[in-house]
Amino acid sequence: MVKSSSLTYAELVDVLGSCKTPKERNKAVKLLKAFDPIEHKHLDHEAKESTLSMKKYTYLSAFVCWRCGAVKTTNTWARFTTSEGHKKICQSCHNVLQSAVEVEQLKKKYLEQKKTVAGRAAEASSWRRR
Repeated sequence: MVKSSSLTYAELVDVLGSCKTPKERNKAVKLLKAFDPIEHKHLDHEAKESTLSMKKYTYLSAFVCWRCGAVKTTNTWARFTTSEGHKKICQSCHNVLQSAVEVEQLKKKYLEQKKTVAGRAAEASSWRRR
């Protein structure tokens, strides 16, 4: 159990991962929230539907979100598979990445339609000239 706040961030994350009781977990979460979050958003471009998954559990879990660095206590967490391996992220980061994937798909679809319409317009104008 964490009795003092003289532990480093890395040590508290290790303690959080190995907690056996809710009391230990809550103490570790409280001490971790005193630290500034360490964000890892440099791999957001690797997000795809196939690299994101979410799971809901029947028990409460506490973890540090890899992407936003926030300490979360929840029964829902997501997994983000990156070139650096599997990372545990929170539900809100999962939703942000999922939205970014959808926006990219819509942009791609829009650009394809725009090319098709431009090609048809060029073809129609060439027919008119004949």
